[in-house]
Parts: sequence; C-alpha cells; structure tokens
Amino acid sequence: MLKLAACVTEQHDLRLVGLAVLVCLLAATTAVSLLARALGTTGRVRIGWTCGAGIAFGAGVWATHFIAMLGYLPTVGLGFGLGYDVPLVALSLAVALAGITAAFLVALRGGMVWAAAGGAILGLGIGCMHFLGVAALQSMVVVQYAAGYCVAAWLAGVAFGLPALCLAVRRRFVAAAALAALAVVGLHFTAMTGTTMLVLGSGIGATNVLGGAPLAGMVAAVVLCILVASLIAAVTDGYLERRGRAEAERLRRFADSTFEGILFMRDGVVTDVNAPLCRMLGRPPAEIVGLRLEEFVLRPRNAPPNAASTAEAELVDAAGDTRPIEVLIRKVDESSGEAVMAVRDLTDWRKAEQRIQHLAHHDSLTGLANRTLFRDRLAQAMALAERSARGIALLCLDLDGFKAVNDLMGHPVGDAVLVEVGNRLVACLRESDTIARLGGDEFAIVLSFVDQPRAAAGLAARVVELLAEPFEVAGQRVCIGTSIGVAMYPSDAAAPETLLRNADLALYRAKHDGKGTFRFFEQAMDERLQQRRMMEQELRLAMLREEFSLDYQPLFDGASLAIEGFEALLRWQHPAGGRISPGEFVPVAEECGLIVPLGRWVLHSACAEAASWPMPWRVAVNLSPAQFKQRDLAQMVGQILRETGLAARRLELEITEGILIDDSARALVILGELKALGVRIALDDFGTGYSSLSYLRRFPFDKLKIDASFVRALSEGGEAEAIVRAIMALGRSLGLCVTAEGVETEDQLARLRAEHCDEVQGFLLGRPMPPDALPMRQPVPGGLTATA
Repeated sequence: MLKLAACVTEQHDLRLVGLAVLVCLLAATTAVSLLARALGTTGRVRIGWTCGAGIAFGAGVWATHFIAMLGYLPTVGLGFGLGYDVPLVALSLAVALAGITAAFLVALRGGMVWAAAGGAILGLGIGCMHFLGVAALQSMVVVQYAAGYCVAAWLAGVAFGLPALCLAVRRRFVAAAALAALAVVGLHFTAMTGTTMLVLGSGIGATNVLGGAPLAGMVAAVVLCILVASLIAAVTDGYLERRGRAEAERLRRFADSTFEGILFMRDGVVTDVNAPLCRMLGRPPAEIVGLRLEEFVLRPRNAPPNAASTAEAELVDAAGDTRPIEVLIRKVDESSGEAVMAVRDLTDWRKAEQRIQHLAHHDSLTGLANRTLFRDRLAQAMALAERSARGIALLCLDLDGFKAVNDLMGHPVGDAVLVEVGNRLVACLRESDTIARLGGDEFAIVLSFVDQPRAAAGLAARVVELLAEPFEVAGQRVCIGTSIGVAMYPSDAAAPETLLRNADLALYRAKHDGKGTFRFFEQAMDERLQQRRMMEQELRLAMLREEFSLDYQPLFDGASLAIEGFEALLRWQHPAGGRISPGEFVPVAEECGLIVPLGRWVLHSACAEAASWPMPWRVAVNLSPAQFKQRDLAQMVGQILRETGLAARRLELEITEGILIDDSARALVILGELKALGVRIALDDFGTGYSSLSYLRRFPFDKLKIDASFVRALSEGGEAEAIVRAIMALGRSLGLCVTAEGVETEDQLARLRAEHCDEVQGFLLGRPMPPDALPMRQPVPGGLTATA
C-alpha cells in the first residue's frame, strides 16, 4: 500500500491525477444514470440505453488512462516528444468501448448471476484497455512489469467492477458509480505501481505514431464528449423523471377520482391504495400499505381471493365496523403475484334495497305488515303449525263506523285513529303473532299455536272491547267499533288463501249480525265452494263447446303514446250466465288442471292472431304457475311459434313471482330455455310479492310490470308513489323496460310520464277489444296516423 501511495504521489503529476479521477467519476456517474434509464425499459429501448452507458463509461475509462499517462513523471521528461502507436491507441479505445458495453449488456440480462458475470467482464475489459494503452508507447522505452502487481491490478478491476454492477442492477446507483470509478482508478494505479519504464528516447518520426500533443487533443475531445454526454444524460434524465412524476401524478389523480376503492397487492400484501379506499377504511395510506388483505376484507366462503369475477364481502374499517362491499380481483402478473382489486361500497345499495323491501311489505301509515307480508307470515305460520301438529287462528277485522269518522272529521283524524288502532292491537298480542293492515280500515291477525277456538274467542272478545273504548285524537273524542271473522287451521282450511277467504266469510256474517261482535267460520257459509264445483264442470264443457275467446288490450309507449303491442286477455262467454270474469274461472281452472290445455290454446291463438297483424306489434301472454310445471314448456312455445309463423321477438311471456318462489332453480332453467328461443320475459305484478332484488339479478327478465294497485293509489301520493318511483329507478339501473298497468285517470298518466315510465296500459288509453276491433292504423304523436 505504501508503494502504491508513493507511485501516485511521487511518480505522477497530482494535478493530472485529480483530473483523471474527476473524469472517471463523471463518466461513471453518466453511465450509471443511463443504466438507471435502461432498467426502466425493455426490448430495444433497453439495449439502446445500455449501449449508451457502455460507450460513455468506455470513453471515460480510456480518457482517464491517458490523462494519467500524460501525468506519469518518468515519461514527462520527453514532453510532447513521447509517441504512441495509433493502431494500438485506437484498439485500446475500441476494447474499452466494446468490453464495457458487453459487460453492461450481460449484467442487465436479469438476476444477480448475470450481474456478477457482467462485473467480471467489466474488470477484465478495463485491464485489457490499460495494458494496450501502455503498449501503445512508441519511444525508446523499456517497460518492465512486476507480476504480482499486474495480477493485483486485474483482481482490483474485477473486485470493484463486480459489486458495482450488482449494485446497479439493484438500483443502488450512487454506490455503483463510486465502485465503478474505483475499479478504473484502482486497476490503473496498481498496475502502474508494478510498472518500471526506462525512457531511452523518442519515437516521434516513426510511421503511425501519435505525438503527445495530438494525444492530449484527443483526450480533451473525449473528455468534452463525456461532458456533453453527461449534460445530455442529466437533461434527459431530468426530463424523463419529471415526465414520469407527472404521469404518476396523473394516474394517482385518476385513481383517486374514481368512485370505487382500488388497491394493488403482491402475494396478498397491499402495496398501494387510492383515496376512496382510504376513506372507506378511515385510515391513511401509510397504515394500509403492508397489511394483508384478510386483515380488513372478510371474504365469503364462496369467493376465492384471486377470482376474476365479482363477489360480495365485508370491509372492516379502523373503528372495527363492517360495511358490505363488492370486490373484483384480477392478477396483473402471474410470476410476481401482483394483483389489483376494485372495491365497491354497497352500503347505499343495501339501504335502498331495504327501503324498497320495507315499502313493499309494510304499511306506511301504521308501520304494520301489509297484505304482501301478511300472506307470507300466514303461509309460514301454517307451515310451522303443520310440522308441529298445532293449529293457528286467523282473525279478520273491519272497523265499524270508520267511514263516518273520515267523512265528518277528515282524513287526518281518520289516519290518527288507524295508527292508534294499530298500537292497541299490537299491545294485546304476543311476539309470535302477526298483525297487518290489509287496506283501508281492514286488519288481520294471525295467532300461532292455537289448538282450541276458545283462545281465539278470548282474543276476539278482548279486541272488540278494546276498540270500543273511545279514542282521543287532536282534542276530539272518537268512538268506533270492530267486527271480527275467525277461521281456524287446519279445521277450516288447508291453504292460506282458503283460510283468509273463510275468515272473510265469517267477518261478513259478523257485520250482517249487527257489528261490534265476532263470528267463527262455519261450513254452511261456504256457498262459493259449491259454485266453484259447478264452475269446474262448466269449464270442461266450455272447452268442448269453444266458448272461450281472446280480447287484446293495447300497450302504449310512455313518451309518445304510440301502440307498442297488445296483451292477450282470456274471455268466457257462457251461453246462460253471460260473460264470466277471468278472476272467477281462472283460479278454478288452475286448481283442477284445466289451465294447461286452456293456456296452450290461449298461447296458440294469440300468436296466430299477432302473426296476421299488419304492424310488427308485440303480443303479451300470461303464463300460470301450473304451466311452468310442464317439462316441455319451452318446446311447446317453440312449436307454436313455428306453427303460427310469429317471430319470437314479438312474443312476450308474463310470469308472477309465485313461479320463482316455488322452485327457483327449475324456474331459472325454464326461463333460460325460453330466452334461448328469443322471446321476451316480463315479471308481472312487481311490488306485490316478495319483489326480491335477487330475482332481478338471477333471472333473465326484459320487463317489470308495476301492479295496478300501486298505479291506482298514485293520486294519493305517499307509499304508492314512492314504490312506483323506486321500481322505475330500479328498472332503469338494470336496463329493464318498466310498464305501469291499470292507468285509469289523466292524473295517473301524467305522474307516470313525469317519471319517464317506458310503457303504460289501462282503460284511460285503451280497453280490451276483440281481434276484429284492433286498429289497422298506428297512432303517432300529433294526432296523425300511419297506415299499416
């Protein structure tokens, strides 16, 4: 080490040594900067940046060597008379450029093994350039090498070059530049320490000999090129860095401006998040990055962590509270385990769903169950009673004298009385019992686990007495009463609708007997049962005598009021009894099984009629639950379409939610088969049944039909209007057509059109008509007509 220090300080001009080191550092810094850019690219662009780095460092190494040689005191005595062999000088430059460029290309192939190999090549390339440069001396010089120092010089080049490129690949650029410069300086001065030169004379005048002055000019030119390259590299690097930061900031703003949360992760560990997700979690990004996904996302069992499909889960925020979310995870790079996850907050969606469910199943005035929920609770109570071999009692209540309260005191007082009635009824029931307001001043109570009529009679008597007590409403004394009909399960009926009908019959008897009392159902009351049996026989004869026909009620576009199609409605013209309502004979046909052949006739007749229309109007046909139990329903529909020649897109099949509830898996298969034919599927009477949003997600519906009961109640505002508005908004969000049926007044039509209802239907616009009365000219806006 002392001899090496003496060589540097005593045998060299320290000013030129300092210049050589400065040039070397400048070249190393430039090369590392270019390598940094190369690491951020791929393909030919990476090769270009790497070659630029190799050329910059190779030229710098060459310039460093010859600047140091010009300052080597044993040769200074010759001044500029010292000569260099031009081919060897050129070869030393070429070796420096080629060897160092090759070293960089090898190092950047990927992995530490290639980086180490590149570092070794770097040291060897620097050594080759050095000894070729010394060999280029053309003068009366005798050069003697100490073998130990020569080997040490080669080892110094490799020892510093190898870690230099390893660090560069790992993006530790400052340390890499320093070690690369040490590789050059260490090799040069270690080799020069073991080199002895005896200067005997000048080689100037020989052929192909470069003098000291031209060499100094070449070195100056190379140094200038390095400086220019450094400046270009610095400017380019600054520009690319600014552009990269601007692009990263733009992407960050884009990610933060989305409505959904986004996070990146590697092997399940979060690496980056956007602002919406931070707001969902109530944490800053620094607290989220580094967490494992399962620490704040609770996935359902059926949602794999890397599924390329949506799944619902729960998000745990900083306070430990959970919220429902929908997630979508996609892998970015299979090899690195990188993935991106989008998170959508379902809180508002769930609230809207709950709101719709509440509006659809509860009375907005009293908060009690409405008719829809009541029927569901009644069915559940009857099923539970059947499993436990117990009984239930159904009480139907109708307030006595309530109409007079509304007429004399006004609807606000009447509403307050209804609320108080509900409160009194709730107070005298058990938690297992159900009370509902069926509409107007009608209430119903389901008593669970009642085996003897005595318990039901006791409650009925208490209710009659309780509601006979005066009500104090708005400073006024209000007196009403109630009549009650009671039916028992299973003795009076085995089906919910039958039980409710029998309780209604008992209520009618109670009112007939003087009001303010209760009556139990008796078999003698069921005169309708005999009528139903007679109607069943008449239905069978009617099919043989071809007494059935179809009327067609038009469907209108909500905006233009142009005809969009017709709904086929079954009619029965009895030879003795005249026209019989479908509401009377269709339930009988469903119960006795006649609805299947009757439904086929309806479908065939409607399709044949529609195929003859001059306009391509759609025809809508209702399907009953009994028809849905047919295994060959889709085949039957397809056969009828082929027989009649009606295009499948013009047929619209209407179903009710009862079909979906009975066997949803089977219904999904059948609906899929029908959709494959090309027909349209409409969900009829939406809002009166369960109206579950899951049905709309699972089943391939094209249309929702708002039940006429909601349309009739539109003018009253309140619950009905809110439900209609919610259903139409839901239909729009799901891309479904929404039809409002039962439009009977201008006010109803105006309200529906104000809400941009897609289609409307009702007596106001068009009553059902026989085929020969259908319009042959299509109405259009402005009172004009278009010839079919």
